[in-house]
Amino acid sequence: MKLIITKSQKDRIVEKLIFKHLDKQNYNQIEIRNNIYFVKNIGDQFAEIRFDKNSGFCYIHYDLVLFFSRMFSIEVSDSKTIIGRWVEHTLQMEVTYTPMAKFRSGIRVEHTLQMEVKYTSISSKLFSLSLNIPYNNT
Repeated sequence: MKLIITKSQKDRIVEKLIFKHLDKQNYNQIEIRNNIYFVKNIGDQFAEIRFDKNSGFCYIHYDLVLFFSRMFSIEVSDSKTIIGRWVEHTLQMEVTYTPMAKFRSGIRVEHTLQMEVKYTSISSKLFSLSLNIPYNNT
C-alpha cells in the first residue's frame, strides 16, 4: 500500500517532528542583557541558539540546521525557518531573521554568564549546606 501525501502535509509532519525533537532537548534558556541563549547545560560555553530580543534575529548553529536538513531531506533554509518558528513558539516573541553561525564562537555565551553561573552554583551549594547543618540552640 502506498501513501501519497501532499507537500504541505509533509511540511507539517516535518515541523511537528522538529518541534518535538527540540522540546525534548530541554534547553536551558539563559537571558543576558537582550539575548536569550539556548544551552543544553548551565555553564556551557557555547549555545546552539541565541535570540536577540532587540533585532528579532535568531542565530542558529549550523550543526543543528544541518542535522535537521539531512535527517528530513529538507533544504537548509527550510530547516532554519522551522527552528525559527520553534523559537517563536517557545519564547512567544517574533523572529525576524535566522542567520546561521558557522563557527562555535558565533554563539559564544557571554563571559558574564560564566561568572553568574559560578556565583549562583556556589551560593546555592552554601545555602544547601547550611540547611543540612543541625541548629543547636544551647
